[in-house]
Amino acid sequence: MTERVAICLVGPKKGGKTSLLASLTDCVAQSAFGYSPRLRPTLQPITQAEFRAETVESRKADFLTIEQGDYERLKRDFADGGVATDTLDTYEYYFRLSVNGEAPPAVVTRGPWLLEIVDSAGEIAVPPDGAEVAILNDVKAKLAGQMLMSEAIVMVLPMVRLEDSAWTGTLARLIDRLALAQDRKLRRLVVVFSQYERLFTRLGPSAFTYACDPDVALHVLRKTLRAAQWMDRLRALEAPRGNVSVRFTVCSAYGFTKRFQNPNIDPHQLGERRFRRAGLEGARAYAEYWRPFLTAEPVLYAALGLDSAFTFSYEQLDALAEENALTSILA
Repeated sequence: MTERVAICLVGPKKGGKTSLLASLTDCVAQSAFGYSPRLRPTLQPITQAEFRAETVESRKADFLTIEQGDYERLKRDFADGGVATDTLDTYEYYFRLSVNGEAPPAVVTRGPWLLEIVDSAGEIAVPPDGAEVAILNDVKAKLAGQMLMSEAIVMVLPMVRLEDSAWTGTLARLIDRLALAQDRKLRRLVVVFSQYERLFTRLGPSAFTYACDPDVALHVLRKTLRAAQWMDRLRALEAPRGNVSVRFTVCSAYGFTKRFQNPNIDPHQLGERRFRRAGLEGARAYAEYWRPFLTAEPVLYAALGLDSAFTFSYEQLDALAEENALTSILA
């Protein structure tokens, strides 16, 4: 049984939404996620016509052009040094998700899934407090409608000092509006902190060893979220009161280098660029050393409702907080 799922990416400007999306299919293809390798998911870009189940003729017309579609251009722009979503509109991308291995029967019997992922500019949904951004009202209304009609929302936030961020007040108000919206279709919400690799830049070849430990990720999330005043606001969305499953995770679009295991940001190039071999161009140049990390996590959870080793619930975060409190008392 084919299921259609709409997922909306929101978050502040330069938070990592578009980078997460651009590295998504490669992350799934490389199994660079915290799910069991026996799950064997596949994620393929498709056209809007296929997602909408339009006529066979329209799907045939798109058959030979899909590889040069919007998503392929997005991936190419990301490989060339990063890409940000234009502030003037929201952008939709479409995928077919299949689970080809072991999964709970309740998951397997529902597939495959056709996904619509909406990428929104940070200036629309989560602008800095007090900022005056010239966004057309119809664009705001479009994004508001997409959020209300989405089964899942992925909030992508940079891993920074939240207390010093200018957008936390706007984010809190957005969460309040979601909690109060009576006509929302929201079932799952994932808060993902991007740029996870930056925490391990001084660890060299040990970086990946620490980054891929779920206990390290859980500790990092707990420490980061300690200053998040909007954390308790999310509880109003949680089931059973709000009928929404809330999860927290981390990700890294730039990821880590294959074989060498260090964070994959080349210090010898301007801006943020992945390592590549000198003199080698094209897709091979970027893929040779690149292992994206956990960018599949929020989307797979949003679509499947299936936890991985790196998707954490309120209960897990609260349990760690209680453990830390007990340790402090005993010390």
